[in-house]
Amino acid sequence: MFDPQEAYILTKTGSKGSKTYQVMIVTPFRDFSLLSHASYQENEQIIFKINDFINSGQTSLLVQQNQRHYLSLLILFILIIMAVAAYFATSPVTICTFYKSIDKVLIERKSLRVNEVIEHPLENILRFDIQEKQFKYSKAYRAVIVLKSFKEIPINPQYTDESSIRYAVYRIDSFLRF
Repeated sequence: MFDPQEAYILTKTGSKGSKTYQVMIVTPFRDFSLLSHASYQENEQIIFKINDFINSGQTSLLVQQNQRHYLSLLILFILIIMAVAAYFATSPVTICTFYKSIDKVLIERKSLRVNEVIEHPLENILRFDIQEKQFKYSKAYRAVIVLKSFKEIPINPQYTDESSIRYAVYRIDSFLRF
């Protein structure tokens, strides 16, 4: 910076009354601003250093500012978003197929983490049920196959709304009866 003449604090008032303080350094050519995230007291200390430097015979002054705390919050936010995206990208896709011709039901669950195939003869199916899960203020449902051994196999491990599940169970039951 060439020929600094003085330093002062510029106070800006936001639309909701919040105030930010910015150190301004005046030169013959233009005013330079430093980062505006510091408090008034921190900026005041910087002002004293700069004005003492201008009035002294010193040849150099080092004033450092950084926004590491803002950057760390931004990085944390990005990591959280990436974790949520990775979870949804790796959650399984379920394909349930009923084969009358070979008398089997195949439930395939595919994801980046797991590939699973569940196979049972249609004659082992006792009935289809709807499981209910209570959440804080709502309920969610999923369809399950109940085998003759009373073992329950969820068609899809995720829960969803009741009408979709009732319709799916109705369609499966109708298909297997004809």
